[in-house]
Amino acid sequence: MGKLSRVKQIVTDKRWWSFYLQRRITTPARRAWIADQFVRFKPKAAIVDNKRGDEGLMNLRNDGIHLLGSLLSAAQCEELREYFSNREVRDPYRAGEGPFLPLSDQRPKEAHIAHHDADDIIVAPYLLDIANDPRILDVVGKFLGCKPTIGYMATWWSYPTPLGPQQAENYHRDVDDWRFVKLFIYLTDVSEESGPHKYVLGSSSQPKLTDIRRFNDDEVSDTFGAQKIKTMLSAAGDGFLEDTYGIHKGQPVKNGHRLLFQVVYTLTPLPYGPKSPVMQRDNDKNHDAWTNRVYLK
Repeated sequence: MGKLSRVKQIVTDKRWWSFYLQRRITTPARRAWIADQFVRFKPKAAIVDNKRGDEGLMNLRNDGIHLLGSLLSAAQCEELREYFSNREVRDPYRAGEGPFLPLSDQRPKEAHIAHHDADDIIVAPYLLDIANDPRILDVVGKFLGCKPTIGYMATWWSYPTPLGPQQAENYHRDVDDWRFVKLFIYLTDVSEESGPHKYVLGSSSQPKLTDIRRFNDDEVSDTFGAQKIKTMLSAAGDGFLEDTYGIHKGQPVKNGHRLLFQVVYTLTPLPYGPKSPVMQRDNDKNHDAWTNRVYLK
C-alpha cells in the first residue's frame, strides 16, 4: 500500500483514530485506568462459570498467560490442516508476490509467514465455535471487564528462511486496544524446532521496555530475567490465552512449518479486522450478536 493510500485509509476509517490514540499511552497502569473507563459503557459479560473465570483472570493478571489445554482433537487438527493447505495465502510483508498455496513451491523463500483470508477462516471447520466457546469467553469477559468483541481472527503458516528472525519473530509488545487478550491454538505440533511462542511472564503489568519497537533477546533477558521466559511447546490442538501487551515473540521455525489460529478479543473493533461482516449470522449456533458483530451480520 502506498503512503497516500495509507493516509486516506486512516482518515476515512475512524477505527484507526482510536487505534493510534491508545498507542500513545504505554504505561501499563495508565492503560488499565483508561480501559476501565471504556468498560463502563460496554455490555456486561455473560459469565457462565465464575470459578473458571476467576482462575483465568488471576493467571492473566499475574503472569499474563492462561493455559487452556486441549481444545481440538488430533483428528480435528488434521482436518483443519487439510482444509487450509488447499487455500491460498499471502505474505503480508511481500504483498507484491501474490497468493500461493501454503505448502507449495510457489512460496517465496524469504517468506517467514503467510496469512489466510477472513473469508476462508470464518467458514473453516470448528474455529468460529471455538472462538465463542463459553470456557474461553468466561475468562475473556472477566479479564476485559465487559462482553468481548472478536476484533480479529487470523490463521497463518510460519516457515524457515535463510534471513534469521523477521518482524514479530523478535520480542515486542502488541498495542491493539486499551485492553485486549489473544487466544492462540496450535494446529500443528510445536517443538523447539518448529517455531514455539515465547512469553515473558509478568511483563504485561511491568513498566519496563514499553517502547513500541522490537527488542533483542539479551535486552529482554537482562531486564526481566531468563527464568521469566516461558516457551510454549505443545501438541496440536492445545490453546492458551495471553495478554500480548506483555513481551513475546514467535521463535523462527528451523525445520518444517507451523500452523496457528488466533483470536483477538477487544473492547472495540480493530481497524485491521473486516470493514464489514463477512458472513450471515447463524441463529442456530447462538453466537452472540455483540461479540461477533465484526464478522457476522
